[in-house]
Order: sequence, then C-alpha cells, then structure tokens
Amino acid sequence: MEPIRLGSIGPEVEDVQRRLEALGLTCPSDPSVFDPATEAAVRTFQQRRGLIADGVVGPETWQTLVGASFSLGDRLLYVTRPLMRGDDVRELQRRLNRLGFDAGYDDGLFGPQTVAAVREFQLNAGLLVDGIAGRETVEHLLRLHRSHQEAPVAAVREREALRRPSRRGLAGARLMVDPGHGIADPGLSSADGAQEHDITWRIGTALEGRLAALGAHVVLSRGPHTSPTPSQRAQQANAEDVELILSIHLNGANSPRARGAAAYHFGTEAQISDRGQRLADLALAAVLATTGTQDCRVHPSISPILRESRAPAAVIEPGFLTHPEEGRQLAQPRTQQRIAAALTHAITHYLLGDPPSTPAGMAPVTSTRSTP
Repeated sequence: MEPIRLGSIGPEVEDVQRRLEALGLTCPSDPSVFDPATEAAVRTFQQRRGLIADGVVGPETWQTLVGASFSLGDRLLYVTRPLMRGDDVRELQRRLNRLGFDAGYDDGLFGPQTVAAVREFQLNAGLLVDGIAGRETVEHLLRLHRSHQEAPVAAVREREALRRPSRRGLAGARLMVDPGHGIADPGLSSADGAQEHDITWRIGTALEGRLAALGAHVVLSRGPHTSPTPSQRAQQANAEDVELILSIHLNGANSPRARGAAAYHFGTEAQISDRGQRLADLALAAVLATTGTQDCRVHPSISPILRESRAPAAVIEPGFLTHPEEGRQLAQPRTQQRIAAALTHAITHYLLGDPPSTPAGMAPVTSTRSTP
C-alpha cells in the first residue's frame, strides 16, 4: 500500500479517521483530509501499540489499526496465510493463557502455538477439536475466568529459561543476525551520503564473522543485494529454528542534534518478552560502553521481526545517522568493528549467563533494564 500521510486526501484517509475515532482518538471534523490533527491521532495510536510513532499510516500501522476493530467473537479465528491478526486474537490468547493453555505471548497473531492452545482447550472442554475459535469455543472460553492467574504460561517459561542458561560455549549455537533494510529499501542517509543499509550490512557481517569464529552457526537475514521484508526475516528465523535474533538498524530525526543508542524488544501494554528485553538490555549496554554515546534506553515494540519470530529477539540502534558527528563515526570501518565486537560480547553474555571476558577497550557489560 502507498503510505497515508500528512497532506493525503481521499476515502482511504476518511477510513483511517473513522477507525481512529472508534478507538476514542479525535480527528478533525473535515473528513478525507489528512491534516495535523489526524497525524497527531495516528502518532498517539502508534505510541499506544508499540509502533514507530512517525504519524504515517504504512502497512504495519494499517494492519494494526484494522485489527484493533475486532472484539473476541466478531469472527471465526483460524489458520490463514498471512496469519490472522487483531485485538480479538490477543484477547483469545490472554484468556487461554490465564486458564493455563499456553498460547504464547499475546502478540495478536493466530499462529501455530495459539492453534495448539485452542485445540487443547477444546479437548479439555469436550468440544470438537479443530483448532478454530468459533462461536461455541468462544462462548465456553468467555464463561471461564481466572483473574488471579495474571502471568501467562509463556512468561513463566521465559523467566525460568533466563534462570538456567543452557550453554557453556557458543559452539553449535544457531543465531540470526539481521542487518536492517536492504538495497531496495536503503533506510536513512547521512549528510555525507552514507546509507543505513550499507552500514548495517558491514556491522552485521563483522558480527557474523566474530560469532562464527566462536563456533556459532550464524544465519544472515539478507544478502548485500536483497531486501526481504521484516515478516520474511522473521519467517526465515522460524524456519532455521534459531536461538536468538539480533537486528541492527540506525536511528534518525529531523533535528541534527538528536543522537544516542536505543534498543527494542517485543512488548505490548499487557506483557513483554523477558528474554527479548534481556537481550536488548545487554546489546544496548555493550554499545554504550564502547561508543560512549547518549543512552536512549530500551523500549517495547511490536515490529514484525520481534512480534512474528519464535526466538527471543532484539533490535539495536547504535546511533543517529542524521547527527553530523555520530553519522560520520558510524560510517567508519573502525567504529563498525568496535560495535560488532560489543554485540558479540552481549550475545555471549546472554547465551552463557555469566559475563565473559571483556573485549579490549570496552568496559564490562551490565544490564541497563529500564522502564519504557
């Protein structure tokens, strides 16, 4: 779809406004014009849903906006390609989890784990076991409630996994390194003409080499001349059955004064991925220790690479390409190698549990867990 943004006009803008107003977000009285008030409402919606708050209705914002219009019971929920998504799926997942049926995190995607939980619930309730959340299944589910069981099964499982690191070394570990963007979707550019996709590729391949030298099997999500979508990258990670995903992007802003590093993990207003947050914490701490840039903190997000992957995943943004000095530094091979070394340290720390030896020139890594 073509992005709907400030200045757009037409029935698609009116549709966006109607959906926002149904969610209690005020839009202008003049329909079909994407004006500053509509942009502000879109930003508010994006912030609430863990999306990039750019005020532009792109594919991910549009799908999330459409999904927000569904309540549990409004439609049949079953397996489709692409996966069904929406607030009704999230409510289904929450209720199943509270009853002890492991539907995974409430990511709003009707995927294999949710289907398995529906089938198990149907079996226990004496219903037809078909994995479809239809009228009878939903009615049975709505009659049951355990408000005291707030922690979903998936959260308990993740916290337990964090307590028991399963590795003594990286040999045999299956990892995905995701250099953000690609040649068909280059991302940001610096004032000097350096492109985000080229810098993330250089950091990503340097990280791949360091991890491979430690015995890990590393999957790159793209090549130097390919541009898979974020959903395709998540699907590749699932097919490869990787243990973690680290996605590398850069940040940017209209103001050239903005600078600093940030990291992201899967999270909604209801719950987060503890393992993803741990990986994001360590990645950010490692980058801050080696570059000395501003701390822009760790944040929850529902971007596809975080939301649609089974493995714990984090996105790291080592700096602002739009900052004159930081942008120049990020384009330098020496800085890229130092960031790759820092991220190797963070991944090793995450997988082994105990802090490994600190790379030369870098302070010891500690967690920077913060409240978004």
